Amino acid sequence: MTRRTKPDAPPTYGNAQPAASIAAQPGAARGDLAQASAWSLMPKGRGAQAVLQQRARVLAASPASQRAQASHRYVRFRLGPAELYGIPYAHLEEIIRCVDITRVPCTPPAIAGVANYRGELLTLLDLKQFFHTDAAPPGADTQAIVVHAGRALCGLVVDEIEGDAEYAADSLDPPLSSGGVSNLDHVLGVHQGQVTILNIAALLDDPALLINETVA
Repeated sequence: MTRRTKPDAPPTYGNAQPAASIAAQPGAARGDLAQASAWSLMPKGRGAQAVLQQRARVLAASPASQRAQASHRYVRFRLGPAELYGIPYAHLEEIIRCVDITRVPCTPPAIAGVANYRGELLTLLDLKQFFHTDAAPPGADTQAIVVHAGRALCGLVVDEIEGDAEYAADSLDPPLSSGGVSNLDHVLGVHQGQVTILNIAALLDDPALLINETVA
């Protein structure tokens, strides 16, 4: 019967130690070796360290958080045959159907009337008067988007709700003066060349909404 003999120890060269010997060393020794290896990979110059820190800051911000900070959701609606507009969700209360709209005397053409909203009178604005869109006047089954800006609350009469989307503020195209947009302050910008994003705060503060209390 052949007896298995213990293998010879691997040879060493100078001060080098075999891998098995290193693996058998206490944890402190292995930690020193790992620290030395990691240090050899670290950038030494100030410029290289600055680049590394900048990359760390970029990686620390997740794509989801960057998108949340830069993008805004909005509800998209149609006026007239094909003109698309958007209202940021930050100003949105809800979307309602106005069954009965009452016209109020001595009000400017941009005010379509008032309607009952949760037991109170809600002023309705006819956006077609602002943007000179040819369409039929509000009917018995009219949709309105209830919006707010500060303490002001009103409803914007629209023809059709078409859904919602997102836009990045720095990617909006600047509004252009045209026959449909008489006041550029009413517009934040144009999304993807198709949807005009409205500035609700400026819209509700327009002098055209002032009521003439003088009855002719």
